Amino acid sequence: MKCLLPDNSDAILSDNVFLFRDTMILSSDNFTKITDDELNVYNLDKFEFSINDEILKADNAKIIYKDSKFENDQYFFETLFVNLKTKKFLGKDVDIKFNKMMYDNTDNDPRIKGATGYGDEFNTYIDNGLFTICKKTDKCPPWLLKSKNFKHDKIKRQMVYKNAWLKVYDVPVLYFPRFFHPDPTVKRQSGFLKPMISNDELLGRSLYAPYFQVISKDKDMTFKPRIYLEDKYVLQSEYRQAGKNFDALLDFSLTTGHDSSSLDKGDSRGHFFGTLGFNLENDNFIRRTLNFKLQTSSNDTYIKLFKLESPIIPINFDSLMTSIKLDLEHEDYDFTGSVERYESLNGAKKNDKYQYILPTYNFTKYFEFQNIDGLFHGLNLSHSASNSLTNTNQVGTSISNQVSLNSVSLISDLGIKNRISADFQNSNLLGKKHSTYKSSPQSELISSYALDVEFPLIKEDEYSINTIIPKALIKFNPHEMINHYVTDRRINIDNVFNHGRLSFGDTYEAGESLTLGIDYRLEKKFSASEDFQNEKIEDEGLGDEIKQKYFDFKLATVLRPGFEKNIPNKSTLNRTSSNVFGKMEYGYSNNLTFEYDFSIDNDLSTFEYNSFDTIITIGNFITEFNFIEENGTLGDSNSIANTSLYNIDENNKFKFSTRRDRKINLTEYYNLIYEYENDCLKAGLQYKKNYYSDRDIKPTEELFFSITIIPLTKYQPENVLRLFD
Repeated sequence: MKCLLPDNSDAILSDNVFLFRDTMILSSDNFTKITDDELNVYNLDKFEFSINDEILKADNAKIIYKDSKFENDQYFFETLFVNLKTKKFLGKDVDIKFNKMMYDNTDNDPRIKGATGYGDEFNTYIDNGLFTICKKTDKCPPWLLKSKNFKHDKIKRQMVYKNAWLKVYDVPVLYFPRFFHPDPTVKRQSGFLKPMISNDELLGRSLYAPYFQVISKDKDMTFKPRIYLEDKYVLQSEYRQAGKNFDALLDFSLTTGHDSSSLDKGDSRGHFFGTLGFNLENDNFIRRTLNFKLQTSSNDTYIKLFKLESPIIPINFDSLMTSIKLDLEHEDYDFTGSVERYESLNGAKKNDKYQYILPTYNFTKYFEFQNIDGLFHGLNLSHSASNSLTNTNQVGTSISNQVSLNSVSLISDLGIKNRISADFQNSNLLGKKHSTYKSSPQSELISSYALDVEFPLIKEDEYSINTIIPKALIKFNPHEMINHYVTDRRINIDNVFNHGRLSFGDTYEAGESLTLGIDYRLEKKFSASEDFQNEKIEDEGLGDEIKQKYFDFKLATVLRPGFEKNIPNKSTLNRTSSNVFGKMEYGYSNNLTFEYDFSIDNDLSTFEYNSFDTIITIGNFITEFNFIEENGTLGDSNSIANTSLYNIDENNKFKFSTRRDRKINLTEYYNLIYEYENDCLKAGLQYKKNYYSDRDIKPTEELFFSITIIPLTKYQPENVLRLFD
């Protein structure tokens, strides 16, 4: 039967319901379902309900809440009292099962158990409670929080614990007099992040315990202290702010107590990195951004020595940069301008550490030949300038104006593709103690011309597509080139056919040259229903037929009539016959892929550059090798690196990496990592042995242990940074 309560807002579904008119009590010893006015559902084995007081008493009660924030949370009570008028409840032997997706993982089973429970629509209290999100199994959960008093504050959206123990596999590991973390409805809230314990041979043992602090809706901060047992500490912080038209990120630190040498006894060190980006309000531009960047450090090795990390600290860097940049994009033109300062961290003398570019800018505009059919559709006009100060007193100033013409692709009856380009530039140069610019003003008009030729040959059958593309690039510069013989420029198969392959803004490549090359590509056809390398191939607009490249080979060289003394020597383009540049890629096998780059000298006797990358997969074992070798004109280096991963099972894995300098027969580092991960816990043990030495950075052995209790320490601050550069 179905009954409506007096206010016609609650419904009861049950059998054998009795109404005692003298006391106005409704009761049943049969299973009963009650739905309140907020669509919360009460499933009861038996109940008594006082109609006048709206108080419900039930045994073996199950409540399913329909609140949008806590939808489908289920509360179980052996005995339950509920005041439907005030929404207050009291019960014993509590078992709360939260929505499985509360932490975005269907493997989780978030739940709380306790001796007694009480509360209202705003707060839930549990005495002697146990909380975990780990998947239910016959064994004890990987972690749980045992708390004398637990509170779920639905207004502050916090889960608060008093006198709590964190147990990992039923072993108490941490005690918290008071502890809280955000409830699952929170996307951004203050709290501790993932901690780490480490032991560094040079710096000693340390504890890293970051804390994320929400300041306001658009501001937050992360405190990242690292405390060492050897009387030193690092206090590092990140500050983030996102406004309507700007973004800011600051990262700074202070360190004391580290003795680098007998002359450096615990002096304080620090750094300050900052970025500030503005989106300028001007509807005349498609993009209009102004960006500020500041990077400074108390000494050259500080950031590397203490391994400071931040979104704005590069992983590997040898210089610091401070700059102001303006970027404007208009429908008719583009403009970029900047003022920049670079500080070398490679141990240069104090006065020679800095390089200044004050200023540099570039203006470009494209003119389309409307209503004119011809070889050229339009021309590109650009104006640029830069002024640099390096090595204390070396000054170089460059102002140039350039016009570029690029033809449409012309295809002959035989299928040969041709494209013509012409570049004209007015260069104005002035230098003081400069390596390439004279001390008296230089002004000249220079030009460069190029012809691209390709002859694609394609053979297609039922299973594959074979493509061979012989190609040529003819370049001609009738003017003298500025001397860049000692400038470091590298040529490879990826840039050898570029018209501006030497990347100079003040001059063009000297003389005449002929670049010859050939590309070969083999593609295998797959239907959309087939698998390739254990992955479904998605249809990319080719209907049911889909192509997958699995072999590619490219080869090229540059010829010229005579030696050119002003072209960079390391490019090898200054010779009558340059190196032969090539690349090979293979990706057909499920178990083997590789990429090989090479450069052979012009007599085909010496490989001056070799780069080989390969990935081998055998079951759960994956290993990658990287080999680089430089000889002759290009340098003198030889190194090999390996990274290997072995997945023991779905929860355990080992990772190993190393790099060896074969020229000096020295291993640079060893890294060995063990990781354990399940649906609610992640733990890692990492061993590092580093042979790198640079001033106060010495060879070290390090041991790290980290543990992530999901979601207690997994949460990361919301990325409020959207810098415009």
